Amino acid sequence: MSEHNSTQMANIAATPPVRLDPTERHGRVRVMFGQAVLAAAGAIADTIYFGRVPVGARFVDVRLSNSAGTASSTLALGLRKTSTGEVIDADGLTAAASIAAAQNVSTPTGALIAAGATYVTEDEVDVYGTIAGAGAPAGQTISVTALYVVD
Repeated sequence: MSEHNSTQMANIAATPPVRLDPTERHGRVRVMFGQAVLAAAGAIADTIYFGRVPVGARFVDVRLSNSAGTASSTLALGLRKTSTGEVIDADGLTAAASIAAAQNVSTPTGALIAAGATYVTEDEVDVYGTIAGAGAPAGQTISVTALYVVD
């Protein structure tokens, strides 16, 4: 049987060793938490601003918790630059998660962090959601917890 090294372990084993970034070894896991209670019904394409993540952060998980909503309603979680509002990826963290039924689930399905992908912020970023599929009802509670490693 053979053993394969991760990129990080290959760097440590290199001569001379390559120093790892804190997001790869001994970094601290931090939490960005945002909760929205919709004061009015949310329409398709409406956005919800959940929170901010610093530069140099590596996302490791995203959790979505919500009360029951409208059938067919979904929420995508994306990132935009804090300084300019420029969208980095509108569904980079979570791609179209259903928010129709009450739930508390891990949703790292966006292209920036799913299927072995990894993303480290190059700028301070805002985490935001976009409603799709069907509108969300007034009074629906939606919470997002993003776990990331930094310093």
